[in-house]
Amino acid sequence: MAKTKNTVNRQARRTRKKKRKSPSRAATAFTQSPIVSRWLDFSAWTPLLTIKFFIGLLLLPVVWVSIETFFVSFGHAAKVGAFWRTGEFWFFTIGAIVWTVIFCSWRHRYMVYLYVAGHEYTHAFFVLLCRGNVAEVKISSAGGHILTNRNNFLISLSPYFFPFYTIILITLWALVEWLFFDFTDAHRQILFGLIGLTWAFHLTFTIWMIRREQPDVDQNGKLFSFSMIAVVNMLVISGLLIVASPNVALSDFAAVWCANLLTFGRRFIESIQEMWSIFPWAK
Repeated sequence: MAKTKNTVNRQARRTRKKKRKSPSRAATAFTQSPIVSRWLDFSAWTPLLTIKFFIGLLLLPVVWVSIETFFVSFGHAAKVGAFWRTGEFWFFTIGAIVWTVIFCSWRHRYMVYLYVAGHEYTHAFFVLLCRGNVAEVKISSAGGHILTNRNNFLISLSPYFFPFYTIILITLWALVEWLFFDFTDAHRQILFGLIGLTWAFHLTFTIWMIRREQPDVDQNGKLFSFSMIAVVNMLVISGLLIVASPNVALSDFAAVWCANLLTFGRRFIESIQEMWSIFPWAK
């Protein structure tokens, strides 16, 4: 009797342990459905979505400042330091243009499959970063999902701001240079051409897919999701071009970004006042 009871207890413990370790939730699936849900569906809102909505509002000035700083900093570098003449800039630009032409003229289902693979493996990578477990990764040209025991906004939105293949390319390039031989400046220009191509791959498919119904976006609220995606993507592309530019330092870019953010409120109010003053009743 005691032996039977101990056996039952051991089996019960194993079952509970298995349940704790076994991921049972599906991370929001990638889909190509052309249906676009409404921006403000209040019937589906929760207190958490309400909080994220207001965070999304607060992120809008950050989005504007990031875009403003990007164009001002690199526009100044192009005028003063001839940044546009550097080989890195042109190889990056040519790589981005080549992919954009391919995407617009010949978008094959194998390309979609490649994007879905990067999308879902990015989910999986961020699940592991957040100390979660991944049980299954489903990939097809029609969509995909992962099964995991953990999900949050970072995991859900990561494929939209994490250029998976660009990061893989840079990592492999660094490993080859570290383990085998040093690359020359000519090799570095080729690297930036490949970075431009892979980053354009990420950007074009992100824009194309995000217009469709995406549970990744919907579960966090569209305003919060799009604001977060825009901010991080602008910072990523700024970082890539800072590395390529001999005239824009990270510290200088960060200083300009902070200054623009701190003065945004005053400049925004001044702009509103100027626009208001053009109406006859405001005089």
